[in-house]
Amino acid sequence: MRQTLKYFSGFCRACMRRSDPQVAETLGSNRTSGRDPIRRVHGMVPEPQNVRLHSVMFDTFLQWDPPNFHKGSMTYTVQYKVYVYGNGFTDLCQRTDVTKCNISSIPIHGSYIVRVRTEVEEERSNWVNITFTPFSDTIIEPPAVQAEATTPGVLIVQITDPLVSRDGGKYSIKHFYGHGFVTYKMRIWKKDYDGEQVRYVNITQSSKTLPDLDPGTTYCLQAQAFIVELNKNGDWSNALCITTTDNGINTVQLTIILLSVLALLPFICFMILHVYRWAKYIFLPSYYLPQHFIEFLSKPFYSSQFLASQSQGEEQSYDKIIVLSEESKNDNEYEEQMRNAKQLLQGSHEEILRPKEVSDFTPLVHS
Repeated sequence: MRQTLKYFSGFCRACMRRSDPQVAETLGSNRTSGRDPIRRVHGMVPEPQNVRLHSVMFDTFLQWDPPNFHKGSMTYTVQYKVYVYGNGFTDLCQRTDVTKCNISSIPIHGSYIVRVRTEVEEERSNWVNITFTPFSDTIIEPPAVQAEATTPGVLIVQITDPLVSRDGGKYSIKHFYGHGFVTYKMRIWKKDYDGEQVRYVNITQSSKTLPDLDPGTTYCLQAQAFIVELNKNGDWSNALCITTTDNGINTVQLTIILLSVLALLPFICFMILHVYRWAKYIFLPSYYLPQHFIEFLSKPFYSSQFLASQSQGEEQSYDKIIVLSEESKNDNEYEEQMRNAKQLLQGSHEEILRPKEVSDFTPLVHS
């Protein structure tokens, strides 16, 4: 029975190699320890177990678990080739004694077959294959999110692209997927509000304004990259919580402004009062002259009549003008000031070269 099974298996393998070598090789390499009677018959080395890929931002490792085998020390070899039209496999790790292999050197464009096998001295296990497409299999890290509260109920959000380390440099994720195919999803919700509905926003630029928020309320934000062509989501960023302003001015700015105003208030009041008095004195004088005084004073003193009188040596007579305060016009002191003024005028006759009876005088009202 065993000889018949061996012959049949060998015959099938030979047929597959002649008809489709790649299919035959793949079929043989995908066998597991529980379904491989030939390996049990010949005591072949078991394949690596739980083969898996871990790829983050095109930084990729192939990992596996060692088989349950205690004959000698085990090593592993990892190879890859293009999925469809590859001519041959290329070594990535040879006879390594660790259970992982860095395969980040695989080009990111295209699909590949990556395989690993166990080796014990000269004995080898069957290959275990796994398909790897970097564009769709790699995990996209979250973007960096910053937010600023400007006007009441408004947040301005800044998104920074996640970076890929490749060939000794750092590049934006848009450099690989295309600027028109990378957008961001953002979710926003009120902090500490149970049952509050989450709001989703699509962001196509590096900056986004979030209006219509409640003033003075704390909101939390998260963002993730989204590859439109592949319908692929990246990881969510950590929650960023920020409080919107309720009056457009934060507490520190408001305190500084109030203290500055209070400190300058006495000086401002003094300057306003000083300017007011100066303007009132210039444009609104507190006294007025009678009309005939104004007409007389409007004539220049060097007129021909005045010069002629001066040249003849004529003696001139003068009147005194008494300025009375308008504030005392309605007081009892007004009559007393009038009497004092008349006495002063009469007493001044002795000092005038040509006395003149003072029958009346015109007071200047002064406030």
